[in-house]
Amino acid sequence: MAAQKRSTFKNIFFIAGICYAAVYLIACLTPYINPVNFWPLTFLALGFVYLLAGMIVLFLLSLIIYRKTSWIFLMVLLAGYQNISSVFGFHERKDFIAQKAEKSLRILSWNVNYFGDCQKKNDAPNSVRRQMFAFIQQSDADVMCFQDFSNFIAPWFYADLDYVRDSLHYPYVYFPIDYVYGKSDKPEQYGATIFSRIPLSDTGRIRYSTNPSSEGVQFATINFRGHPIKIFNAHLSSMAIHAQNASPREYNFLEADSGLLFHSNTFRKLKFFDKIHIDQAKLIKSEMNKTSIPFFFCSDLNSVPASYVYQHLRKNLSDAFLTTGFGFGGTYDSISPTLRIDVVLMDQRLKTVQHHTPHLHLSDHYPNLVDIQLR
Repeated sequence: MAAQKRSTFKNIFFIAGICYAAVYLIACLTPYINPVNFWPLTFLALGFVYLLAGMIVLFLLSLIIYRKTSWIFLMVLLAGYQNISSVFGFHERKDFIAQKAEKSLRILSWNVNYFGDCQKKNDAPNSVRRQMFAFIQQSDADVMCFQDFSNFIAPWFYADLDYVRDSLHYPYVYFPIDYVYGKSDKPEQYGATIFSRIPLSDTGRIRYSTNPSSEGVQFATINFRGHPIKIFNAHLSSMAIHAQNASPREYNFLEADSGLLFHSNTFRKLKFFDKIHIDQAKLIKSEMNKTSIPFFFCSDLNSVPASYVYQHLRKNLSDAFLTTGFGFGGTYDSISPTLRIDVVLMDQRLKTVQHHTPHLHLSDHYPNLVDIQLR
C-alpha cells in the first residue's frame, strides 16, 4: 500500500511539474515575442522572477523524487537563460567608491517624483525635497537625467530648476518642458530634464505619438575628455495603476483613455500600457540606432527586464547594473523589491566602472548612480 501511494505521489508530482514547466517555458519567450501578438506574455514577464523561483524549487525536488529524470527540469530551467541573465546580477557585491576615478564620468538617473512638496510654507529641515537635494550634492554626478521633474513659477513655490542649476552648480540644463499645467498665476512646468556640469550641445526632443502630454525622449551631447558622448533621457508612459487615487495635478496625464484608466482592472491597464511602451521603445531604439558616437540611455521604463520592451531596448547595449551588480537590483519603492524598472544602458564603446542604487525612501523610485568610462 505504501509503495502504491509513493508511486501515485510521484505520478502526480511529475504531471504537475510538467504543467508548471510548460508555463515557465512560455514565459521564457517574453524577450522574443511581441505581447501585442500574444497578450499573456505581458503578465508572464512581470511574474518571471517568481516563476523562476518556483522552477528552481521544482528542479531541486526532482533531484530527490526523480533523480534519473531531473535533468529534464534542469534543461527547462536553463531555457530561461536570456531572462535569468536580465533579471539577476551575478557580480560580487562591492561598496560604491565616492571618489571618482580620474577618467570616469558619473551619471545620476532618477525619477524624482516632483521632488515631493516644493511649497515654501511646508518647507522643513528634514523635508523630502531637502533630503533629495542633499543626496544629489553628495553624489557628485557630472550629468543628471531626471524624470517626473517639475518646476513651479509662482513665488510661493521653490523653483527647483533654479536651485539645481545655481545652488547645486549644474549650469548646463536642457528642460524642453513637455507639459504646462495649472492656473496661469502659478503654472507648473513638467518634463524630463538633463542637468550637466559639462556644456551641452545638439539638444533636442522627440514626442511620443501615443501620449503627447507625457515626457518625450530628449537628447544632448557632451564633450568628455575630447570625445563626444550622446545622452538619451526618457520616461515611458506611467501605467496609472492607482488612477482612482490620482491627485488633481495628475489628471492632465490621464486625459487620454480616461475611461479605461478609471473603470478598468489592473490587468487590462497593464495589457493596454504594454502596447504603448512597445511603440515608445521602438521609437527610442530607432533614434539610438542612428547615433554614430558613443551614447548612454537613462530611463524610467515602467517595464521589467523580462519584458519585450526592455529586451528590445537593450539589444547590443550593456546594462550598468548587470555589468557590476548583484541580485535583482529593484528600483521601485513599492509593490515588490524585484521591480527593476529604471535603467542606465550604454553602447559598447562605453563601459561601467561601478553602479549604485541606494534605497532612499524619498521618491517612489530609487536613484541610479553610475560611473562610466570610454573604452
